[in-house]
Amino acid sequence: MNKLGILILAIFVGLLIGGLVGELLAYILPTSVVRTFFMKSVDFGLDPVVLNLIVIKLTFGISLKFNFISLVLVILTVYYFKWWFI
Repeated sequence: MNKLGILILAIFVGLLIGGLVGELLAYILPTSVVRTFFMKSVDFGLDPVVLNLIVIKLTFGISLKFNFISLVLVILTVYYFKWWFI
């Protein structure tokens, strides 16, 4: 696997782990400004497209959800990648 593939995989894993950690912190923390900060997220993606072929119906779509912790982990991942692989 080349370096670009490893970087993309590392960023994807950073987003997944960051989203999980952010959601867990949001449920653990009491109701406050900090909890609201961790619960705040940005969603973007493509609306689902349905392809009906009479026999089979296929639905395609993608949606991404970012929060603060996922952003921090992506930045750390890119920094680590730069320090370790380049």
